[in-house]
Amino acid sequence: MKAKSLGARLLFIAVLAGFAAACSSAPAKSDTTTNVKNQAADAEASGQQYFSQGRYELALQFFTQALDANGSVDNVEGVIRSRTAIGQVYLATGRLQAAQDILTAAREQARMRSATLFIDASISLGELYLREDDPQKSLNIFQETVFAPQVKLTPMQTGVLYHDIGAAWKASGDLAKALDWLSKALQNNLANKLMEPAAADYYMIASVHSKEGDFAAASASAEQGLALDKKIENSSGIAKDLYAIALIAAKKGDTPTAYDYYQRAYSVFTSMGDTEGMKKSLTQLVSIAQSLGRDEEAQGYQKALAKAGVP
Repeated sequence: MKAKSLGARLLFIAVLAGFAAACSSAPAKSDTTTNVKNQAADAEASGQQYFSQGRYELALQFFTQALDANGSVDNVEGVIRSRTAIGQVYLATGRLQAAQDILTAAREQARMRSATLFIDASISLGELYLREDDPQKSLNIFQETVFAPQVKLTPMQTGVLYHDIGAAWKASGDLAKALDWLSKALQNNLANKLMEPAAADYYMIASVHSKEGDFAAASASAEQGLALDKKIENSSGIAKDLYAIALIAAKKGDTPTAYDYYQRAYSVFTSMGDTEGMKKSLTQLVSIAQSLGRDEEAQGYQKALAKAGVP
């Protein structure tokens, strides 16, 4: 679901902001070392900007520049942070073995050096195992991180880890435990005014209720997530919320509502240039338009699919 990669991205933004501030305010030990560290921070910031835009190859270039710069002055924490960021790019682009290798190395390097970086690498590695459909490995990683003696979680980290534990329990099939952890994540995020992760919690809770067959609760949670994503103008979240509401409506047999929401999701995915989102929305729209007897609309969506490379 949406928050599998959201957690790592949110934590990385928070850590990077703190690192950049520290670089700009700390007294210089050496002009050369300071300059290189500042160059690394700039490269990380650029990489994160491109990562957030989904421009992963450009993000990878800048994260690699940051890694090289940090390595050249033996900035070990910078190296760990850069490796974790590179692992996130590999994860986002489906290079799972490369992601596993670099994230495992970053996590072990961070274990005794930095609780914050240990958490970041752990979240990304756990999310990788979720992508590989190995929820037990994810749970092992997440629970070790939550209960590690050296770890003191920030509110952001708490919400992300609780959410990911819930996602792992959902993948394991234990929906009661999934709802318990996701509810804890939501309470934490709302209490700390962390709106984007709270919206992701609503989205995941909706998916659990949908899997239970409780479509009324699923729709209500998805609508709450949509309201939050609209409030913070999170286009990616809005598109995924709309698609989720459409999917829930289709499952409960409300075809006209599903059609409306799929159309709205397709519009937002298109405005974002999200090709995969556009394709999956179009696939649903073709099927529903045909079922509603709207043959001309179905043909239009079919042509759009063909242009997107889907026969």
